[in-house]
Amino acid sequence: MTIDRVAYARGGREVSIAVDTDPGRGIRPDLWPSVGEYPLYDPFLYYSMTHDVLRNDAFRAALRRVAGGRTVLDIGTGQDLNWALEAARHGARAVHAVEAIERSHAKAAERLARAPQRDRVELVHGTSFDLTLPERAEVCVAELIGSIASAEGMLAAVSDARARLLAPDAVVIPAACRTIAGAVSLRDMFPDGLGFSRDALPYLRKVFDLCGRPFDVRLTVSSPDPASVLSSTAAVETLRFDGSQPLDEKTDQRLTAERDGAVDGLLLWIVLDAGDGTRPIDSLHDRTSWTPAYLPLFDTPVETRAGDVLDVTFERRTSDDGVHPDYLVNASLTTSTGTFEGSSVSTHHGPDLGTNAIYRYLLIG
Repeated sequence: MTIDRVAYARGGREVSIAVDTDPGRGIRPDLWPSVGEYPLYDPFLYYSMTHDVLRNDAFRAALRRVAGGRTVLDIGTGQDLNWALEAARHGARAVHAVEAIERSHAKAAERLARAPQRDRVELVHGTSFDLTLPERAEVCVAELIGSIASAEGMLAAVSDARARLLAPDAVVIPAACRTIAGAVSLRDMFPDGLGFSRDALPYLRKVFDLCGRPFDVRLTVSSPDPASVLSSTAAVETLRFDGSQPLDEKTDQRLTAERDGAVDGLLLWIVLDAGDGTRPIDSLHDRTSWTPAYLPLFDTPVETRAGDVLDVTFERRTSDDGVHPDYLVNASLTTSTGTFEGSSVSTHHGPDLGTNAIYRYLLIG
């Protein structure tokens, strides 16, 4: 494994990005920026979702039970129109499919023109926030779940849809999703060196281009070893899509170290309930296209022993775009040698750069 440095400049900022030139690609963990929150979907990302068997089986099973004879709204349908066409195959009376990314919408239009179900599917270019419907939909599919459950704006999208686009008793797929947290050491997960996967570098550049500058982009870890989690685990988000949940919320949890080891941050992953008795999907333990996120807490890893306690306050705040959340985490780790305070600010589009030692290493050098 070799770590190189790649220069990048934008918005008056210059950074030197640490890059792993020999990606693990499932054999060992890889470090990526979180990309699901941004309109960057390309054939590679769509392929990973379209071929995610667990994810697709769960959504398909939930949709099959409720689509027949109903009007369905598919928010963020993507280039493959997966759930719009699936709903039509299972007897939906009408389907309204919405896609905001121009390239994806164009691909979806080509696919729809060839589909036998095309007469029952309306494809709209735009976001659901700009949409009006001739009648309220009775089913809504919104595959807007991120590495952190709320990261892609699912709460804002469903809240708006519940208010304007959906019938009062409409079924939303997925039904619920939790974000689970556990204490880890990112450095120990990458013992041979820390850097963004070479495969991830084009996406990191695109995130920075889109946001106008480099910043402390949210981190994800593909193919992490579940044994990397040193502590007990707890839900820091429990999302329900009935329209009653606030966009901004704060949760306090206590994690207890279950074995000795170093801690420098939190690993966050989702447990998703697609609905109607389907098997939950766990993005840490299952093989799925969702990747766990990592939030740094301590500049210097803290040595912990079994029984040490990490108190965590996890806060979700809607960013200034009104849709995507920022996250603020404060933590207190109590060990036999003292108490260590840590924090993390994970924003959707910056502007902070180098707020933690891990970001200073990854982006500044």
